[in-house]
Amino acid sequence: MSDRLLPPGLTGDLDVLAFAEAELAAGRPAALITIIGLDGPFSRPLGAQLAVSGSHQFAGSISGGCLERALTEEAQVAMKEGTNRVLRYGTGSPYLDVRLPCGGGINLHVDVNIDRSELQRAIALGRARRSFAITFDPAAPRASFRIVDETIEAPGGHFTRRFEPKLRIVLAGRGWEIVAMSQLAQTADVELVVASQEPATLEFCRPYADQLIQLTVPRAVPDLPLDADTAVACLFHEHEWEGELLLKALRSPAFYVGALGSRQTQRARAEALTALGATPEEMARLKGPIGLFPSQDPRSLAVSALAEIVKVRTIKSGVAR
Repeated sequence: MSDRLLPPGLTGDLDVLAFAEAELAAGRPAALITIIGLDGPFSRPLGAQLAVSGSHQFAGSISGGCLERALTEEAQVAMKEGTNRVLRYGTGSPYLDVRLPCGGGINLHVDVNIDRSELQRAIALGRARRSFAITFDPAAPRASFRIVDETIEAPGGHFTRRFEPKLRIVLAGRGWEIVAMSQLAQTADVELVVASQEPATLEFCRPYADQLIQLTVPRAVPDLPLDADTAVACLFHEHEWEGELLLKALRSPAFYVGALGSRQTQRARAEALTALGATPEEMARLKGPIGLFPSQDPRSLAVSALAEIVKVRTIKSGVAR
């Protein structure tokens, strides 16, 4: 849901940009801090960002709590001076009072000359679920980032950061497994679509979902938002509801399609889908039984299924976030 409130360190990538844009829109200064170099292990990946306001508020996470306070103070100085800068913490840093528990070192770029029009473009692209990249020259004292074609190599010395659409999960089915997974998906800041034939399930999921879809009859599959950054999890107990829906998902760009049930159920499901016209290549995409580990409890099943989805997407994108 777009209006859900999250702790500042748990906001998504796009929310960090939106925080900075809101500050600029209100006529207040803002800084965008980006990890541009890592030496050794660290808790956050290259490109992780933190947006800081002139009132010491922030959105995003750079270190999981180790550096945020120090960075917020450094951002205040940079905003007052109006000059971008690069900071170094850890090994080789002049900040001896700031230690990194992970060891190693980290380089960060502080941008206080943000081009609001580029920020708005980036947010619009993200909300339209389009991949994009930004690039900037860390050595430029007053230049901000620019949105670039992600297929074109940036000029030498520039840092480029790629943005992927937010993970979307389409949950289809009914019962407590759907509700438990909806709650967990909200905590993970997932864009959530819930489709169910049961009004009670839809009502239980309403606080957590971005979109609710009422299923009417088993063979009438509604339009579902299925793109390459969408996972589909079918959690039906009445399997007559899942055939056409699963077939549509398997033929879509969705990167993950999984279904609830035992191995025996999975064999029967494969026969039913084959009878509907599913090809061997399409059937090979189906994950089942769903989840990283077996479970018969709704909450642990939700953890298992979400973990499998995140694992598959991380392998697909090559970036852990």
